[in-house]
Parts: sequence; C-alpha cells; structure tokens
Amino acid sequence: MSEKLADKKKQILKTALQLFSTQGISSTSMQEIAEYCGMSKGSLYLHFKSKEELEQSIYSYCEGMIRDSVMQVEQEHLLTPKEQLQKQVEVLLNRLVELREFAIMQLHDQHKGGKRPALDARIHEKHVHALQWFHDKLALIYGEDILPHAMDLTLFVTGMLGGYVRMLMIPGLPLNVRRMAERLVALLDDVAESTLRKQMEPMIATGVWSEWLDKYMTSPDRPRHPLMVTKQMKDLLKDAGIDEFRKEFALDSIQIMEKELLDIEPRKAILAGMMSNLEQIGELGPLNKELKGIYELYIASRAEQR
Repeated sequence: MSEKLADKKKQILKTALQLFSTQGISSTSMQEIAEYCGMSKGSLYLHFKSKEELEQSIYSYCEGMIRDSVMQVEQEHLLTPKEQLQKQVEVLLNRLVELREFAIMQLHDQHKGGKRPALDARIHEKHVHALQWFHDKLALIYGEDILPHAMDLTLFVTGMLGGYVRMLMIPGLPLNVRRMAERLVALLDDVAESTLRKQMEPMIATGVWSEWLDKYMTSPDRPRHPLMVTKQMKDLLKDAGIDEFRKEFALDSIQIMEKELLDIEPRKAILAGMMSNLEQIGELGPLNKELKGIYELYIASRAEQR
C-alpha cells in the first residue's frame, strides 16, 4: 500500500472513530463518514468493503494503539521492571480514557439492541500472549520464587484493572490515573510479599499453568510483538563487540523500523530497507531471522485483506 493510501486509510479510521464516539456506530452512516473525510461514498468503499469491515478495523486500530503504547515502555532501559510495570499500567489507563466515549457509545448501542461486532479470533491469542508477558514480568520483579503464584497474581491484577476501567467509564468522576497505577503496583507488592511469606498454596498448580501456557504459546505461528524483538536487538548491540559506526548504523535502522511499526499502516518498503540494513550486522543473525518472519506474516495478512 502506498504512503498516500495509508494516510487516507488512517484519516478514515480516525474520522470514523470520532463519529462512532459521539453518535454511536448504528447512527453513523458510511455516507456521513465519507463526507467528513472529503470523499465520495464510492471512494470510501475502495478502502473498506462494508461498514462491518470498517467497524472491525476500528477495534483492531484501538487494540493495536493500546498494545503498542504499552510495549514502548519496554524500551525505557533506565526504569526497573517494577517501574516499567507501573508506567505501563498508567499508559494503558490513559489510552482507555482517550477511548472512553467510544466505549460508552458501544455499550449504549448494545443496550439498544445493536449487533455486537464479531471480534477477530486473534484477540484471544493476544490475551494469551499478554498473560505470558505478565508471567515473565513477575519473575523479573519478584524473582523465580513467585512463579508458582503467577496465576493468582494475574487474577488479582486483572481484577483490579477491571475495577479501574469501570470507574474510568463514569464521566466526571475525579480520578488520577498516575495514582491509580501507583496504588495497583503497591497492592501487588503487598500481595506478592504476603504470598511468599505465608507460603500459600497456589490456587492453580504450577504444572497446570505451565501445561496451559505450553499448549497455547509454543506454536511457531504465534510470533512475538516486533517491538520485543527490536528491544532484544538493542540490548544485544550494547554488549556486542562491534565498532561504533556499525553499532550506530544498526541502532538508527532499528529506530526507523520501530517508528514505522507503530504506524497503523507500516510502509513495506521502509521495513524491507531497514531489515536489509540489519542483515549486514551478523551479530543479530537469529533475531534478524525472527523479525523477517514477522514481516513476511505482515505482508501475507495485507495481501489477504485486498
């Protein structure tokens, strides 16, 4: 997809999101979206074959925006794992505040009997990946001893987050998102410390948790988020014994790639060029191969949508 077409698609998504947020999906027509975008209805249908496809793309856009914002915090190496988690909770809640009107209008539409969108089946897979990510984060913060209790702590945190989200959906309620994030991590500290001190029996046995993760996480067609790969690349380059010119060349290429990956429609030519640059850095061999696999999946998914 050309840069011009990608920009137009992004404009449509942002415009539709604003209209859906103010008047609901069921009350917004494709004709109205086209007029706000300064195009004909026919031109709009060249980008999205139906209102249902546009609606699904809005959900994917919002999910990707939240996920990428949270994963960007992983790049902040000066933060400890616990500080990263606190900032990630804050970023997550702030993004949800930005999308609050959209979420409220969706609930309103559903109350009126509107059809709930059929969410992409990959959403379940992404939830599983989030659980694995949190499992690994717990080990970084509290050490390996906490892992038998990972599911207990996961349920605690997701329950708290669910409560926070419901509070954020109440317009006008005076809430400080930073304090909410601080409180959640402080409570997590207390629960983790108490759990280890009292040597509590895990609610879900470690073997069951591990078997479940293995079942859903070991398939080779479940790639990591590309920002996790680029983060590992940067970490490796810090310790790699390569000259400063090659290191700067690689880091600049990674930075350009990360910026492109965070766009709603990454430009394939830019990504391919940066990957070609990185392939010249032999020390990144296995990670280059993994990132190339993710890129090829992206190409395939874009082809299926056309």
